[in-house]
Amino acid sequence: MNSRIKAGLLGASLLGIAASPQAQNRPEAWTLTPYVGGYLFDSKQDLESAPIFGLRAGYNFNANIGAELFGSYLLTESDRDSGPDANVERNVYRFGGNLLYHFQPTKKLVPFVAVGYGRYNITVPDLNRPKTNKSLAEYGGGLKYFVSDDFALRADIRHAIGFSPSIDNVEYTFGVTWQIGGVRPVPPPAATVAEPVVCAACVVPPRVDSDGDGVEDALDKCPGTPKGLKVDSDGCVITQTIVLRAINFVFDTADLTEPSKTSIDEVYAVFKSQPNLKLEVGGHTDSKGSDAYNLKLSQRRADAVKAYLVSKGANADNITAKGYGESRPISSNDSPEGRADNRRVEFRLDGGAEYLKVYNEESSRESKKAAIKAGEKPRGKSKK
Repeated sequence: MNSRIKAGLLGASLLGIAASPQAQNRPEAWTLTPYVGGYLFDSKQDLESAPIFGLRAGYNFNANIGAELFGSYLLTESDRDSGPDANVERNVYRFGGNLLYHFQPTKKLVPFVAVGYGRYNITVPDLNRPKTNKSLAEYGGGLKYFVSDDFALRADIRHAIGFSPSIDNVEYTFGVTWQIGGVRPVPPPAATVAEPVVCAACVVPPRVDSDGDGVEDALDKCPGTPKGLKVDSDGCVITQTIVLRAINFVFDTADLTEPSKTSIDEVYAVFKSQPNLKLEVGGHTDSKGSDAYNLKLSQRRADAVKAYLVSKGANADNITAKGYGESRPISSNDSPEGRADNRRVEFRLDGGAEYLKVYNEESSRESKKAAIKAGEKPRGKSKK
């Protein structure tokens, strides 16, 4: 056979390596490989090339090194056109063993080389000749392509060499290999996500503001600020101004007018932001009527204002309602306007804190107009 063809077939069998995530050629596994192919005889033997059928049985000592025994059969005939041997069929039996070395056995496509020794027997039944026995050394290689852990497609090529006389034959085969038993690869551990390492010094502590004044404790130079007070950047209370505006009433009633409600709403806004303040609501009347009557009327007026504040949400325990009757006039009772000024309720902080500036102001113009508008009617027993 042409040596270039042999070299080409052998080289082609060793090409190609593909990656796989786990080992495929298993250590300590038994293997079984049925195969078919073709056998090319040296021209000196006057024999036709023919199909070959066989079986290999092997064992892997480790992932790289293995050994196999083989046996095969082919039916050929003489390639002579004349003479007694023309077209005479011959049975050829091959058997022997190989040592194999696998390259990169952890790949899916595993190339290997092989070297071995064997014999073949040739019998010619039609001519009743004695069989021919000949020893052959061989070398070659192949590829295993694993389609699963236990099953691989396989291709082999061998160059068989005989001596005395010298001959060289080529065998190429294709088969399937089963792996039985052996040491299976341990599956890789499941991927885990490493938790980030957090250094204690890098952790920002949570903000703590115990008194709720908007300045965290670490920066608060005045801890324990009462709820609702305005503070500076150091957490200390800022002096605050509170305006307490008086309100007026219609003659001989404790009914709140709309302008008076507006003024009371302003007072409630102060207590909403500073619920711990204590307030006195003082009721007053003009001089018309008896002292006893006016004292009761002033108390009713104080109670009406307190009830309105409580209805808005103020704490009733922090509000005191007290009637003073006609004892504390702020204007002359000789005119309707003056008497309207005296028909009023005034507010006073009880024990105001040092950070508060309190301004007590007269009632609004609208409150006075509402008190005058209804006019005056006789009531109670006048002292005039």
